[in-house]
Amino acid sequence: MHEFLIESDDASLAQLWNWSTTPDEIDVVLFRVVGDREAYTAALDEAAFVVDYATARLDDESFYAYVEHATREEDAAFREPFLHRRVLTIPPIEFTDDGETRMDIIGRPADAQAVVDEFPAEFDVRVEQISTYEQGLDVSASLLTERQREAVAVAVDLGYYDVPRTATVADVAAELGCASSTASSHLQKAHAQFAHKIAGQPL
Repeated sequence: MHEFLIESDDASLAQLWNWSTTPDEIDVVLFRVVGDREAYTAALDEAAFVVDYATARLDDESFYAYVEHATREEDAAFREPFLHRRVLTIPPIEFTDDGETRMDIIGRPADAQAVVDEFPAEFDVRVEQISTYEQGLDVSASLLTERQREAVAVAVDLGYYDVPRTATVADVAAELGCASSTASSHLQKAHAQFAHKIAGQPL
């Protein structure tokens, strides 16, 4: 399905939020996918290793995909470096349309280094940051698309959220290189995600 992201224009990102394995060698996974749900389910229908699946719409741009599939050799090879090590993978693991898989892990430094060192040779592993984990978990930020996160970051930098406001949607759009209506849509959808999170918090 990562190949589908790379080769198709119908989806741009898949986030793996939870996963499990079974004794009968079935992987059970939950994805959030940014893209066209019908195109993605058509690809699932064609994947011989997929046993069963169900989807549920999240918003206009994304949906959840619950998938049961046979454990393949490449699945086992991907997990092998993590086995019997004192490390945790922090969801989501992101699969992008440029072929990258991105993840955060936390644990003992020696074990984290061993995970990196023992990935199969066909994986080009790159460590982007090593630090103490102090930023906390922000589920709402993870639910944003990369473009929505970029739009919010640009808006903050330009002063769109300042009081009084020192930038407009048109300014954000110019920095992003898109139409004002597109920038406005990115910001509105990002705001909706954060508003949903705040509304769900106890007072």
